[in-house]
Amino acid sequence: MNEKSYEHSVKKIVLAAGLSKRYGSENKLSALINGKSIINYTIDNLLKTFSYNDIIVVLGHDYENIINLINNSKISFIKNKIYKNGIGSSISTGMQKIDLNTIGVMIIPGDMPFIEKEDLIKIQNKFFELDCKKVICPKYNNIPGNPVLLPKSHFNILKKLNGDNGAKPFIKDKDITFVETNYGTFFDVDTVESLNKANQYK
Repeated sequence: MNEKSYEHSVKKIVLAAGLSKRYGSENKLSALINGKSIINYTIDNLLKTFSYNDIIVVLGHDYENIINLINNSKISFIKNKIYKNGIGSSISTGMQKIDLNTIGVMIIPGDMPFIEKEDLIKIQNKFFELDCKKVICPKYNNIPGNPVLLPKSHFNILKKLNGDNGAKPFIKDKDITFVETNYGTFFDVDTVESLNKANQYK
């Protein structure tokens, strides 16, 4: 199987269900960077790189507003009814949408607006290069970031996640391969201060 035939077997799960506790009373995903919402930066960067068929957006808090902001009926949405349980519950909810042909899942936080096409491709190509058997994690200035791409061997872990932890505690160091990436894989918008920084950066 070549890379082209692998392509649509890697699903991209966008985490957009959280409560934005550190940000404040508003939903950070609807906050604007130079007039454009954070969630739309994230989705648009994915659509520049991958097919809409491969994108799954997990919703929860403020879900109607987020759907309206994205405004793309071609993308697959799923609502996490227990989103208050945390990020783990959103990952396991997203896993409900994958099919038997899926060989890898890329987990993308919705609040990372500056992830570049070049890095998304680099992460996926490294996954293919290693026969779709390794967890691929980006690294900027020696700091691990997101999105992380996980192989089929880790799907059972992802499906069982709940609470406020992701898959990291269950991944062995020997199963991870790091790739050097740009600033966007490190930067997220968690606070009003980081939003101000984002507006200066962009």
